[in-house]
Amino acid sequence: MTSAHGALLDDLHGAFRRFYVWRDAQGGWRARPLPKLTPEEIAFGIRQELVAETPLELAFACTWQRSRRNVHRYLQDYALEGPCRGS
Repeated sequence: MTSAHGALLDDLHGAFRRFYVWRDAQGGWRARPLPKLTPEEIAFGIRQELVAETPLELAFACTWQRSRRNVHRYLQDYALEGPCRGS
């Protein structure tokens, strides 16, 4: 039988994708993105470590940061390719 806490973490598993997640000594939740951030991503405002009091708060923060990282990657790709222009 799974505890309610274990079931919650199972439900949030997808939100923690591409993050190393752990509990600190004070009982708080922490996460670091994988792979490590580049200097450009840090300059873009992507955090190197996320901290939250509950798994749900951490899941929200991880999802937000993953989306922000995807936007950064998209902007880099777009800048290299340049805008597509119709004829």
